[in-house]
Amino acid sequence: MLLSPSPCRQFFRFAGLMVALCSMHFQGMAQVDSTHTDTVHRSKGKFFPSPVLGYSPETRLYFGAGLVWYLPPSKKYPNSNASVIKAVGVYTLNKQIESNISGESYFGDNLYKLNYTTNFFKFPDAFYGIGNQNSPDDKESYNYDYFNLQVNGERLVFPKFFAGLKTFIETTKVYDVKEGGIFDTEDVPGEDGGLNTGIGPWLTYDTRDNIYFPLKGLNADFSAVFHSKLTGSNYTYVDYMFEFSQFNKMMRDDVLGFNVYAQFVPGEAPFNRLAQLGGDRHMRGHYEGRYRDINYIAVQAEYRITFWKYFGVNIFAGTGEVAPDLNSFSTAGLHYSYGVGGRLFIVPEDKLSLRVDYGFDEEGNGSLYVTFREAF
Repeated sequence: MLLSPSPCRQFFRFAGLMVALCSMHFQGMAQVDSTHTDTVHRSKGKFFPSPVLGYSPETRLYFGAGLVWYLPPSKKYPNSNASVIKAVGVYTLNKQIESNISGESYFGDNLYKLNYTTNFFKFPDAFYGIGNQNSPDDKESYNYDYFNLQVNGERLVFPKFFAGLKTFIETTKVYDVKEGGIFDTEDVPGEDGGLNTGIGPWLTYDTRDNIYFPLKGLNADFSAVFHSKLTGSNYTYVDYMFEFSQFNKMMRDDVLGFNVYAQFVPGEAPFNRLAQLGGDRHMRGHYEGRYRDINYIAVQAEYRITFWKYFGVNIFAGTGEVAPDLNSFSTAGLHYSYGVGGRLFIVPEDKLSLRVDYGFDEEGNGSLYVTFREAF
């Protein structure tokens, strides 16, 4: 996982995008063509552009643009999942830059799937050290530049079962560290930056009825990305990831979902690639990266209520912790999170959502998340 910007930056970055999407969506609801699957009529491909404008203490005023491109399946392959590509670019008065392009594409009636992301960040961040416990007073600011590219592809090899590869490349630079702080006085892996590359297998078993808002089914995802000198990396470690999600239809179109996420990073991983608790997908309410270590396990549940085909509300809760080894996990070390969110289905036929969540950690600290698609 990447080090995430603070929740206030996330809010301002997407607030303008949310308003624009709402207005553009209702203006364009009538744009439907005859392309269809057996059960649902699909709209034409749509662009959702928007200016991005905001302010935070770390950046001062920032501005830029965002775009979401929704691509329904073609007439030749009507049973493929819809594809989505997102792009955001921001520049700040502190001469900071943040840009991201990411997407997920399907080909040949879901015979192949491809997801990809590239990021360039020149941004301040916060570091609390490594481990499952720390104090807010441990926070220290530093500047952090990185560029990364991830391209992951899979092919259907058995019914509902995909196999493929994940690739990873990243360059980092850490500077303006606090004098006498953790980076300055301790040997933190990755504090000198450098090149980090890896490759490894990716396996998925997927029975969901909808990849964007499943009413039923499950999704099991496993990968093992190997980083070493053989791949050109300055770091030697393995990034194991396992995620399991189960969805159960309740009353009407309500859904009860369960999610288990585990990440294990044995070896000498840089600090920014250790397993990190928190963020907009797992343990919402916790600042992503405040707790980080070699191992991470989290469990969450979410109840999704659809009030109308365009709007919904989600209630969620989770628990998890990080640890240096498996024997160090304990119930006493668990962190907790809970919260509520709203959904605007910008493409109602596929339930592609604009997601607004507000989560709390066990200390009562709140975090706001505004982004696209469900957390799991």
